[in-house]
Amino acid sequence: ESQLKLQEIRQRFTRLPDQSLLLWLYDCWFAGANVDVLLNSYEARQLGSLSRDAAIDRGIGRRVGTLSLWRRLVASVRETYTANEVIVYRDRWNTKLEGVHYLTELTMVDILYRNTRNTQFLDDPDEAFCTWRIWEAFKRSAPPFYAKALSAITWDTDLKVLKLKAYVWDYRLKPSSPPRDSYVEIQPKKYAASGDDPCTICHEELSRNTCELECGHEFHRECIRTWLQEHSSTCPICRDYAVFPTDVPERPARNNSKRYKAKAWKRSVF
Repeated sequence: ESQLKLQEIRQRFTRLPDQSLLLWLYDCWFAGANVDVLLNSYEARQLGSLSRDAAIDRGIGRRVGTLSLWRRLVASVRETYTANEVIVYRDRWNTKLEGVHYLTELTMVDILYRNTRNTQFLDDPDEAFCTWRIWEAFKRSAPPFYAKALSAITWDTDLKVLKLKAYVWDYRLKPSSPPRDSYVEIQPKKYAASGDDPCTICHEELSRNTCELECGHEFHRECIRTWLQEHSSTCPICRDYAVFPTDVPERPARNNSKRYKAKAWKRSVF
């Protein structure tokens, strides 16, 4: 039973090749490392190369007692690296996926290492605020297209990182409105994905066999089905609660490019 438990943990939480430590930490939190994964020090030492970093992997099993995997990961990363060692500050991000990832990295550094009010959100990074340091680093590195989008926002201390992520992801030539936590308080328009958007789960281009959630964000049907069944009951982008429709046929016709719509429980982040 213990070996099965460890095997499942490795499958859920092993860091991907070329994935930054900060994105890996965030993904571990989102996958439930702080909720339902408790380990004693002996079990933690048996995990092997979870982080693909020998120093961090050793640190995961160093603390005595029964602790959540999340607390073990956070403690080990903090003990192994300083803030400037764990993040690469970008001169430029180019795609919205890169932008959302960079915003996640900036936020995780702020939560883990900075003396800001975001330290209280260690167990819930999606509640973090966009501090001035995060805002400046993110805005300064934005490409011209997204710099124009961000210029519509007046930074405010109550601006949430999650809302900023959704705004960047949804921005088009006719953009959605800025986040309500900024001084520009206009309700956003419903987002509609374009064929050039990647699926944020598998990062492959969206084409046929897609499913659009009630919040307007679109994914491959099988990707979002697996996500909702095995990872979370929320949209991977804006965290609206969502359910996969039970009346969607298993396989649409080959020449059918219909976008299936899933209903969501009403809880908008805006």
